[in-house]
Amino acid sequence: MPKMEPIIVTSPEAMNRKKPVKLHGPPSPKLSLGEEAKLVFQEISPIPTKTPVSVLQELLCRRGKTPKYELVQIEGAIHEPIFRYRVFINSDYMATGTGRSKKDAKHAAAQKLLELLVGKITLEQANATNDSPGKTDTTTQVVSPYDDKVMGNPIGWLQEMCMSKRWPPPYYKMEHEEGLPHERQFTIACQVLKLKEIGTGKSKKLAKRMAAHKMWQALQDLPQEGSNSTLEEDNNLKQRPGAKLLELAAYPLSDKGLDCISFLSEIANEQEFEVTYVDIEEKTHSGKYQCLLQLSTLPVAVCYGCGSTVKDAQCKAAKNALEYLKIIILQ
Repeated sequence: MPKMEPIIVTSPEAMNRKKPVKLHGPPSPKLSLGEEAKLVFQEISPIPTKTPVSVLQELLCRRGKTPKYELVQIEGAIHEPIFRYRVFINSDYMATGTGRSKKDAKHAAAQKLLELLVGKITLEQANATNDSPGKTDTTTQVVSPYDDKVMGNPIGWLQEMCMSKRWPPPYYKMEHEEGLPHERQFTIACQVLKLKEIGTGKSKKLAKRMAAHKMWQALQDLPQEGSNSTLEEDNNLKQRPGAKLLELAAYPLSDKGLDCISFLSEIANEQEFEVTYVDIEEKTHSGKYQCLLQLSTLPVAVCYGCGSTVKDAQCKAAKNALEYLKIIILQ
């Protein structure tokens, strides 16, 4: 019996159907990165589950690029750390974002970079440093000259200057408040190491901007040579060791009964510097907790610790900080 050929049943629709369109293929060479970003937004608009990080990754993969994320700063209270991340493509396309976790900060940075690519914000707004975690940044918008006659973002500029020189961050303090309820006048002091500047304004925000502006100008006017020695505080650890530091110099840190956290706190109170613990969300490969500890000394020091519990990681970081201080005063 002859072999029968298989019969294929199809419909006119299937016969006229075109080849599937490849949505995630290589980009058209005629499209700019910004134009393609707008197309990606149109494609993913029905898919609300996509995160800014995944959208940015998908967009750049089409061009054979990968966004680079870097942790810029950890600030805030011990129990409420604020992470700041920067995402970078090139010098024209970069953005920073903040969040209560590293994940949130990365998403905030990616979201800003996407908004920069489609032209919603400027490069300056995408890299503002005084935004609040989880909120749209409005404080970086230029304030009218009729408000305080200060253009730009002096608070962010001053913060970046201190970071680049490895100084403790600027310290702001409300000095005075006066006037009628509808005509209030606020006075805020800004201090960077030994320098102090005063700003006034009709609101706390304007007073803080003015203080930061004056401080930024004062630091710009300092002579380049010896500027650090001009600003350094008198509580240098080697010049004024103090009773607690002398005790540290003679105390064996190998003593298992030593409460490293309390001992470090006593030294910080004596020497007038701050100690900040930041618990890291990610564990080590062996499942241990991690902690970063920052000392607002000159220069600023960061120590690392890990342990089987969060408390153990903090104790280890405190012990490493004590070892660092001991090395400094014994040099």
